[in-house]
Amino acid sequence: GTPKELGSFRIEASTSEAPKKIQVRAKLNLHGVFSIEGAQMLEDEEVQEVVKEKREIPAEGAAEGAEGGAEAPAAEGSPEASPASEKKAEGSTEDSPKSDKKAEGAAEGSPKSDKKEPEKRYEWVEVKKTRKRTKKTELQVVPSGAPGLSAAVLQKLMDAESAMQAETQDIHDTDQKRNDLEAYILNMRHKISAGGEYGEFTSDADRDAFSAELTKAEDWLYDNFDAVKLAYVDKLDELKVLGDPVVWRSKEAAQRPEWIQAFRGTISNYRGAVMSGDDKYSHIAAEKMEKITAACTEADAWLQDMRQKQEALPKHERPVLLCADMEQRNRELAAMADAILAEPKPAPPKEEKPEGKAEEKAAEEPPKEEQGEGGEKAAETPQQGDSLDVD
Repeated sequence: GTPKELGSFRIEASTSEAPKKIQVRAKLNLHGVFSIEGAQMLEDEEVQEVVKEKREIPAEGAAEGAEGGAEAPAAEGSPEASPASEKKAEGSTEDSPKSDKKAEGAAEGSPKSDKKEPEKRYEWVEVKKTRKRTKKTELQVVPSGAPGLSAAVLQKLMDAESAMQAETQDIHDTDQKRNDLEAYILNMRHKISAGGEYGEFTSDADRDAFSAELTKAEDWLYDNFDAVKLAYVDKLDELKVLGDPVVWRSKEAAQRPEWIQAFRGTISNYRGAVMSGDDKYSHIAAEKMEKITAACTEADAWLQDMRQKQEALPKHERPVLLCADMEQRNRELAAMADAILAEPKPAPPKEEKPEGKAEEKAAEEPPKEEQGEGGEKAAETPQQGDSLDVD
């Protein structure tokens, strides 16, 4: 019957006399397949680390200062006291009764002084501390007799699958480049024909030469149907060297009327702004407005001249009136004209106040108080009932 064992899983760990604590990670997936994902050996160890702590600095200096201050006054009857100092002390006590009174008044008025505690100071000290931590070591699990593939075999198969995907993508890209080459040959052969889309933009000699190259490339394509992708890319680039100028002349002819109309519209707009006499442009100098008119006249003359030259050329020749040139001239004309027309109007002049009104305002102001000598105000005379000090 079906074996009951799910398989054997051997955990490889270093042998030691002391017992080790091993943590095993088991998994049962949605399909009911049991597996051991991994194992770790857990060990407790002590480590020392240096940390910084904040400690209070003892106030030793303050205590020593207090003791020294208590010993400062000399004892009564000291033999070192000189008679001159004693006389001086007696004389000072007899001659200065006022100072004693002031001292007594100050003692009565001031509150009792309390002893101030010294301010606490702190410092950071490095301290070594020991802490415990759990060290985790990954262990290798070797399955045997378990369902499924081993990790090495599974990785090998995944690499093979990635290689097959890359090969399939390369085959798809090669087919795409082969199809691009074949489509270009067929489309350009039809478009460069006399009645085709590009027939007017290639001469008879160029058409024959290009058609011969297309036929040659078609024969190579059917003879090398298993060529690599890079070969198809190179062959397509060779054909585009002859075909791209024809396509470019066709696009220029299609876009030229739109650019001619846009350029003429720009010239007409700025010329009309100058000739309109609008009040918002009345502050601009006449020389600047004439500059816009001259630029519009020059651009119009250039456009007319290039149009006549372009109409005289056959379509299979390189055009002389390019859309890029018209775009650049249109941008330059607009930038120059906008800079002139955007000139702001000057601010109106400020109105000056008439002198008559200023004099009337000064006459209405009350007179300032009279001052005495030295710039100080004259002393007010005492009114009746006020007392005066008389020496």
